[in-house]
Amino acid sequence: MRDRLARIQDDLKRVRATERVLAEQVAYLAEVAQDAETRKLVAQTPLADREWRDARTDLDRHAGLLEEARSQAQALVDQRDGLLERLFELEAARPGRDDP
Repeated sequence: MRDRLARIQDDLKRVRATERVLAEQVAYLAEVAQDAETRKLVAQTPLADREWRDARTDLDRHAGLLEEARSQAQALVDQRDGLLERLFELEAARPGRDDP
């Protein structure tokens, strides 16, 4: 059980690192999309419109990846918490345990 807990903790560290990178990318891509939208509104050309759509597509894709990473992190936290509860229960039920 402790090995499984350690694996979950390692996975959680990896997913949270990915989440941080994706959050930075989403922030950057949001700025890019906002700039592209401004250019689209000012220029009103098919090229500016396409650049804005491409920027929005990139932003939406990365936002989806960020949400997926957040969901994975939450699932790992839930698994970890469940294992910790079970471990505490096993420790509490262990015979010969000294309780004050």
